[in-house]
Amino acid sequence: KNFSGLTGCLTFVDSKLDISKIYVNNSKCEDALNIIRSEGKINEIKISNSISDGLDIDFSKIFIKNLYSKNSKNDCADFSYGNYKINKVVLENCGDKGISIGEGSNINSNLININQSNIGIAAKDSSEFFSNNVKINNSKICLSAYNKKQEFGGGYMNIENFKCENYQEAIKVDT
Repeated sequence: KNFSGLTGCLTFVDSKLDISKIYVNNSKCEDALNIIRSEGKINEIKISNSISDGLDIDFSKIFIKNLYSKNSKNDCADFSYGNYKINKVVLENCGDKGISIGEGSNINSNLININQSNIGIAAKDSSEFFSNNVKINNSKICLSAYNKKQEFGGGYMNIENFKCENYQEAIKVDT
């Protein structure tokens, strides 16, 4: 963290975004790319080799056309308190979650491909996840919906075409 409490190597705060490409490589920060209280669109994000989270977006409304993240020691992509649309997501070698969705967030995605993670996609704490196509390979748990914080409810997922290969548990739901 820096003197302002920011945790990203590259951080956008209270911003209007219209960005063609963002590349972050070999991040030594808590978040390789951190977006806070911002809105707009990003055509392409590529993140590789992060010592913790690859992408972390909070309190925002963002459209991402293409998201690529690989070799994050924690989550490849983490979304909280916002509304997010992502056309195409390719994630690889995520230490914990491929995609973590929490705290009342809403995510809509067209195509997601995740290879090698502890949990492919986690929807928790009153968050909602919608996707047309999801393929997860080599994950302990492909999908997980649960409640973590007492002030929220559980997570919700709606996936049209779902494929899960080489897993220990396909779907884990908190009941």
